[in-house]
Amino acid sequence: MDYDPDKDPAFQKALRQYLEDQGIDRPFSPESIARSREQVFRLENSCARYRDDAAQFDDCTAEQSCTPEGGGTGVYMNVVVNQGTDLNTPWGEPMCVSTEQAEEGGETIELPTFTLEDFRTLAVAPALSTVEPSPDTLKGMHTNVYAVAQPQQFATELGGFPVQVRALPVQYAWNYGDGTSLGPTELSGAPLAPGAWDEPTDTSHVYTRTGDFAVTLTTYFAGEYSIAGGPWLPVAGLNDVTSAPVPVSVWRSTVRNYADDCLENPQGAGC
Repeated sequence: MDYDPDKDPAFQKALRQYLEDQGIDRPFSPESIARSREQVFRLENSCARYRDDAAQFDDCTAEQSCTPEGGGTGVYMNVVVNQGTDLNTPWGEPMCVSTEQAEEGGETIELPTFTLEDFRTLAVAPALSTVEPSPDTLKGMHTNVYAVAQPQQFATELGGFPVQVRALPVQYAWNYGDGTSLGPTELSGAPLAPGAWDEPTDTSHVYTRTGDFAVTLTTYFAGEYSIAGGPWLPVAGLNDVTSAPVPVSVWRSTVRNYADDCLENPQGAGC
């Protein structure tokens, strides 16, 4: 299922709420997902302007020296963003890059982009999908469904750089198996109270025919990535992850009236 978060204000609202609930404060916003399609992130060597003056270049490099991940010698480079112009705008904190990479890249090094295709190669765990009641329910009855998904973090590599990736569940879609569906929606649903039965909820469904069905949940994860400890950047798009189908059998209830008084005739029909 193709889904474009840029055209869904509910996604932006859900993501903002999720980040607020998690207490996450960083230079990442839902709007930046759309902007990231036009942005090119680079590393800018602030010492490159001294390449014609060996003494000043050495002094600058010494001031910017650092130890990159994995050891060795490195230099801090500024992260800048370019949006189709010649103007580079600073972004986040400087990044420690190996001396070899800094020297090979000249004045700027273009950072690799962690794409939606890269995001989808990660083993993002699907949400836990629950149907109440199950495995059996009744025709004409409110059958509740809900999802439980967790934020996840991964370590990978991109273009020779170590990359940290975070996956945040922000939207859900259910296929009830009978030709009807719900979502994508920011609503994850919730379990019924103990002993509750046939109660309508934001995510419940009423089956209109009997039979065996499979309820399938798809969870949409927003992603962000950090290259070599640099700023968190948004992945342009959502990673849709499908949970294992939950089988449910829909039965028809039958009501019968009986004339026997069970107190007088405990062996009577219906007693």
